[in-house]
Amino acid sequence: MQPRQTQRQDPARPLGLRFVVDAINAPKPSSSWSALTEAHGDPLLSELATQQEHVHAAVHALRSIFAIQDPGQAAAKLNQLLAECSTQPELAELPDGRWALRPSLTDTSTAATALTRVGAFVLATWLSERGRCAWGLCEATGCDRAFIDEGRRAAQRFCSTTCATRTRVALHRKSGAVADAGDTTATE
Repeated sequence: MQPRQTQRQDPARPLGLRFVVDAINAPKPSSSWSALTEAHGDPLLSELATQQEHVHAAVHALRSIFAIQDPGQAAAKLNQLLAECSTQPELAELPDGRWALRPSLTDTSTAATALTRVGAFVLATWLSERGRCAWGLCEATGCDRAFIDEGRRAAQRFCSTTCATRTRVALHRKSGAVADAGDTTATE
């Protein structure tokens, strides 16, 4: 069998972590499947069947892993997904000639299967590389976007600096309002 060549615009991680995060965060991943696969390096996957309920179930299964912070629990869930989707690794050649290890997608017939295989594989690899659950769901009020923690000193809690700043400002304002309320009662 001929190795599959990807056409990733940013060849750092073809169909990797950013693909999974973008798919999970997409408002309608089944509708945006073609754009997702094109942007992340494998436009051939855009031809896969995108049954909305199956893609939604795959997104839900992967999102549930982003909520886990215990490495043992995450490993158990990832091992279960890897076993269910019969993921076999393959080498894919990147446009710049480097090789990337990823799950085999040659016998994938649906977008949900491809997303589950890629998601379980890359999250398991990320957990093994980092030794911890270096991912999460944003803690900002009104935001539940998934993110990958790429190595800050403290564990990442927010999907973006915007959400972190918005939360910090709201907390500051709330603490100021509480302090002001305390001051008026003390002077009366």
